[in-house]
Amino acid sequence: MQPLPVPFFKALSDPTRLKLVLLLRQYESLCVCDLTEILEQPQPTVSRHLNHLKRAGILSSERKGTWIWYQLDPAMPDWCQTVITSIESDDSLSLPSDLTLQCC
Repeated sequence: MQPLPVPFFKALSDPTRLKLVLLLRQYESLCVCDLTEILEQPQPTVSRHLNHLKRAGILSSERKGTWIWYQLDPAMPDWCQTVITSIESDDSLSLPSDLTLQCC
């Protein structure tokens, strides 16, 4: 599903969802357990945000055993990638730059 502009920008308007997108841009693929630890939020909250981003056509997922790994949807149009890339340079979002991921 190709993201439409209004749902795309609505999805990114939430600070948690924006951080999720930027983290997945930085690390390419992450499991929910890693994302909950990074964001220091409960799993149901993170999963709800991930589902919202997936419905908006921003994320895709892959099941590996009992875990679901999320990544930016490779079929996302260039204009979406450009927006995400331009937001990525904003230092005010305070994303961790070097993480030790411990999931699965």
